[in-house]
Amino acid sequence: MSLLRRGHIAIVVTTIIVATAGCATEVIELDTPATTNAATQSDVVIADDATLDELKVILRDEVAALGAATFDNDRDLARIHVDRVNRAWQLMEPLIVAQFGELADQLTYDLRRVIELARSAVERNRPADADKAKLFLRLALASLEVSS
Repeated sequence: MSLLRRGHIAIVVTTIIVATAGCATEVIELDTPATTNAATQSDVVIADDATLDELKVILRDEVAALGAATFDNDRDLARIHVDRVNRAWQLMEPLIVAQFGELADQLTYDLRRVIELARSAVERNRPADADKAKLFLRLALASLEVSS
């Protein structure tokens, strides 16, 4: 076999390996938030005595709704959802610190980054940030389950 032919074969094999290997992270959504008319109304109240589990569900649902509103270019609705995200986080952070002790620093850091993405999605009108917030939130909330 000639040297030129071997070179072509090596290029084809390398191309196939690179094309099939892929290096992107795939996030598979296993649970979807409940969508109700209440999720879009501005009179929804998050209780001061909500548990961490309740707040995780609220945060998940509100980030998903924020993403949908951002993609639909409904800035008023997106602002309502980001306000709820902020409120849920305000109640959630001290509960995480109390429950997880030394691990709380890393857990709250990860969640703060998600909250910042949600805020950026609304403030800068960046649907991609809303999508990232939704995907990363799922991972951050899963780390709360593992750490308990």
